[in-house]
Amino acid sequence: MQYITTKDVDDALGPDWADDGDKARNVAMANAYMSSLNLTFDIDDIPSEVKREVKTAGAELAAAAAEGDLFKQHSQGAMTSETAKAGSVESQVSYAALDMTGTTSQSPRIQFALALLGRFMSSAFSFPVGRCL
Repeated sequence: MQYITTKDVDDALGPDWADDGDKARNVAMANAYMSSLNLTFDIDDIPSEVKREVKTAGAELAAAAAEGDLFKQHSQGAMTSETAKAGSVESQVSYAALDMTGTTSQSPRIQFALALLGRFMSSAFSFPVGRCL
């Protein structure tokens, strides 16, 4: 589904938010990200004030894509292994060691967009229930 266009993002953020050659891809990434959120509306059927919020969220996501933050993978640690030996008995333990030195939060642009869209997101575990006649 197409929630935003390049023109929408240019209107919201100005023409310099990304290189012209990359804008279409960044907008496509933002639309794909928004589609994956299971939004509970059709963009054509919502009031204009809500549509402005959705377009603002989409513009922020497109800008995050332009900055390389939209689909960035975060590492929170690494597998670590320790070996202990006492005489002829040896024991090896592997575990995940958390990296507490860095941050793994989403960029402010993505957080802002998700805050705008949060009320429209359905749970991945929800499903529509209809009546059988």
